[in-house]
Amino acid sequence: MEYSDNPDIFRKAEETDTERIWQIIEQAKAQMRRLGSQQWDENYPSIENIRQDIRDGNGYVICRENRVVAYGVVSFDGEPVYEQIKDQWSNDLPYLIVHRLAVADEMKRQGMAKQFMLQAEEVSRRKGIYNFRVDTKYDNAYMLRLIDSLDFNYCGEVYYRNNSARKAFEKTLRPHSNPIGVPGYTIREATYEDAGIIFEAIDKNRDDLRTWLPFVDSLQSVADEQQFLHPILATPYEKRDPVFILEHDTDICGLAGFHFSDPSNHRTEIGYWLLPAYRGKGIVTNAVRYLCQWAFHERNINRIQIRCAVGNHPSNAIPKRLGFTLEGTEREGELLLSGEYTDINIYSLLKNDFKQ
Repeated sequence: MEYSDNPDIFRKAEETDTERIWQIIEQAKAQMRRLGSQQWDENYPSIENIRQDIRDGNGYVICRENRVVAYGVVSFDGEPVYEQIKDQWSNDLPYLIVHRLAVADEMKRQGMAKQFMLQAEEVSRRKGIYNFRVDTKYDNAYMLRLIDSLDFNYCGEVYYRNNSARKAFEKTLRPHSNPIGVPGYTIREATYEDAGIIFEAIDKNRDDLRTWLPFVDSLQSVADEQQFLHPILATPYEKRDPVFILEHDTDICGLAGFHFSDPSNHRTEIGYWLLPAYRGKGIVTNAVRYLCQWAFHERNINRIQIRCAVGNHPSNAIPKRLGFTLEGTEREGELLLSGEYTDINIYSLLKNDFKQ
């Protein structure tokens, strides 16, 4: 499990769990019959569904004292019926879906189903997928209460076999925030839902930021920021050049992230910007140090590059503080919004040079 004080184990289901899982599924079906719910019937789910879940690697269990007490499907394969309301989802990015969630009779009313859902969220975060979608029948009061407790938003009706209507829901998972060494300031990956706050931060500080950031004038709406974030988040996490939000509590301070990565040569580039109110506090220096450590250890990067306009002295100070080597100057390497070309200093840091 994700929580060290939790006695339960959350793991992928194994073939040897099948008999116990099927017992839990039959208990869940019996409960639905007693409650008058038509969520499941005598034919669904079948034991073959469970076996296929396990073969696909999508079946998960919670174990307590080595005994399976909950089962569900944690899938990122998509759900075809969700295309029926494709315009009602917040976006068309990859998503997590949980199906066939069932809890053993002796563990009911102990928060086990909610625990399963929260653990599924952790699986999704590790994959860099921040959309979570579920559906349930109108008469499944238990699941509806669970969905409500987890802050899902209703998106519309979908229809399964026999034209059976179900309510469909969605939520955005917030990536975990990590400290950067400056009290009160953290860093986390940006999601599609962050497009609004990023655009607002840039728009309110447009005159300041446009001096050194040529992209600012082309960013004219939230949709423009969404268009920037979408292809990043649509890329599988292990191949993604992630963008990170720098925050003070929950207020955005700036952005930092990777671009122009070259996996075959184990190299990448880091860029960053910070709002005026937060400068001079060491925020970017510490954030870039965090990103360097992440790139070297999580992505096996060997070389990190930072490019700074020669006249942007605060920006140049960042790689200098972190031990980057100034390799040279690219003459007239960038056209500023002023219409002037600026020379660009090229800094690099190798994995063997990095001092944590």
